[in-house]
Amino acid sequence: MTANRFLCKGLFGCLCVLLFSCREVKKEDTTVASVGSLPDLNLLFEDYEKMERNERYDEIAREIVAANTDLKSSELYMEAASLYQLADKLDTTVLLIHKAIDHGMANPAILKQYPGLVDLKTKEMRHLKKRLDSLEVKLHNISNFALEMRSMDQFWPYFEEAKTSPDSAMQYLKNYILTGPPEIRDYYAIRYYNLENMYGQMINGSPKYYTYLRGYLRKQSVEGLKQQTELAMQTFKTLYPNAVFPKVYMVPGLLNSGGTASEMGLFIGGDMYGRSDGMPVMELNDWQKEAIMEMTMLPQLILHELMHFQQNYGDEENRDTVLYKIIEEGVCDFLVELSTGIPIRSTQLEYLDSPENFELISADLQQELFSEDVSNWLYNGGSIEDRPHDLGYALGYLISKSYYQNAVDQKKALEALLTTNDMRSILKASDYAYLLVVKPNS
Repeated sequence: MTANRFLCKGLFGCLCVLLFSCREVKKEDTTVASVGSLPDLNLLFEDYEKMERNERYDEIAREIVAANTDLKSSELYMEAASLYQLADKLDTTVLLIHKAIDHGMANPAILKQYPGLVDLKTKEMRHLKKRLDSLEVKLHNISNFALEMRSMDQFWPYFEEAKTSPDSAMQYLKNYILTGPPEIRDYYAIRYYNLENMYGQMINGSPKYYTYLRGYLRKQSVEGLKQQTELAMQTFKTLYPNAVFPKVYMVPGLLNSGGTASEMGLFIGGDMYGRSDGMPVMELNDWQKEAIMEMTMLPQLILHELMHFQQNYGDEENRDTVLYKIIEEGVCDFLVELSTGIPIRSTQLEYLDSPENFELISADLQQELFSEDVSNWLYNGGSIEDRPHDLGYALGYLISKSYYQNAVDQKKALEALLTTNDMRSILKASDYAYLLVVKPNS
């Protein structure tokens, strides 16, 4: 069992206003004075795997807790809790999960990741279960959804100060994180990792794009998108009564991720939804130019990430394989289609529509199905040239859709797509079972 959750690893609610430009935003105190310290997570986890191999769990956990003193990220509390479980310090594990909930962790099924706590009968454990039960009741209700914009709103004054005063830029960015809401602290742990990454993209790399983005977002109306997404949520709830509905947080990302599911909820990189005819492209790389979407694509992305939040697989044997990863992603795209009634269309699916292309790609997939190197199939925008990037999404979608359509009991099939303990069984019951028969390279 690995403890490293970083290396492994209505919807819009009742918005107070319809236009971003109409929101009243509290003026931020962006003073450059230090408000605390932030860990460099790249450095913190530099020796993580080596220490883990030596079973120095207690030592790593203490370092993480100390590094989290000012950041107070629920993700880091959960990471430390995982390590203390491996060190058999279960009381400390429970206390850290409590701290994670205090700072925004909202996954009621989190104890499935802590099998060592099953037989613990302490007062704090009983209290923890009650808190998680309360979270579950909330998350099963669609009304729990809200699109939280405060991280985006609070970002802009700090961004302007950092852009104007580059020598103090990282201090302004640090103050933004440490004075911000719980979600931006978790996003720091999940995506930013350190201030250098933030400075490199936001201030040094693409300041003109982020300046443009601020004005673009002010002009966007979300009411129609809200209604469209809530309707899909209601459909999905009918199909899958056990569905949970976490909150959605729009945050300023690093132009590398449209959405991320976490234990707190769903993170949406607002920077990836700025496409328009007036979008400045001179600072963007080829992948970013292609990947940035129009705001109208937001519901589809949020729904995709929502499906990730439902997933709770038990297939530890295949967890890091290409098979597992492409089904994990493909299920989400298929369930978005099922919930909205709008067929998924993509460059990847169009490419695979060609029998010649599909034969070529499926032959490659057969050879790599149980490899732990997903670079030919997922997250490879800008790094692959002889075929469309991210073909694993399309292949996983086709497998998932076929499995569901072939099932006699589609209700059970839907549950299996989200909770299976055997990814092979999904592939076996689809029209693509032949992929399990590995042909020798000619």
